[in-house]
Amino acid sequence: MVGGETGFFRCPAAFDSLAKVVILELQARKAAENPHNLRVWSAGCATGEEPYSIAMSVCDAVNCSAGAWKVHIVGSDIRRHALQAAERGLYPQSALRHISRELVQTYFAKVGQHLLVKPRLRNLVTFTPMNLVAPTYIGRFDCIFCMDVLPHFSTAQRIALVQRLHLYLEPGGYLFLGDGEKIPAMDVTFHYHKNADYVLYQKPLAAAAKAGR
Repeated sequence: MVGGETGFFRCPAAFDSLAKVVILELQARKAAENPHNLRVWSAGCATGEEPYSIAMSVCDAVNCSAGAWKVHIVGSDIRRHALQAAERGLYPQSALRHISRELVQTYFAKVGQHLLVKPRLRNLVTFTPMNLVAPTYIGRFDCIFCMDVLPHFSTAQRIALVQRLHLYLEPGGYLFLGDGEKIPAMDVTFHYHKNADYVLYQKPLAAAAKAGR
């Protein structure tokens, strides 16, 4: 994260879209896989609230503990001290005051005046240092969250980053941006989907056929 903005479920519309639109579509598309693989990248994850929010949303939707889904969430940030905090997974209770008691009890353990991410959630997430000005390849993803990052970049940097994110998405994968953010004009293609007032960007499935030629 460039500007340091963070928080659990900080963009409710994005997580609503993840749970009610994206995961349902991916479940249908991956029905033939065994196990069903789901990879998500939180690009600019700050101190970990976003990737853990993603993990909670995914687990609630697909029941990770049942074993049918193999879920891997990657959080990256340029700031190593932020990644260290993310890896600890220890947060003040005030950071989760807007989250339902059920979610907190399911995924966090109380440690003094703080809440610690339980292993069932922590084991789904790995963290890695990365500068999004020149992102390294860490695999292909079904979803990429890159929220509130683009406004901190120049136009040329935005174009270069979104082109790279497009490359790193699986065909049919989804890009999540912050509220009100738009991708810059460029050569790569995204399909636009709207869930209420939130816009999702999807890499065309046709990219798979083209890649195989």
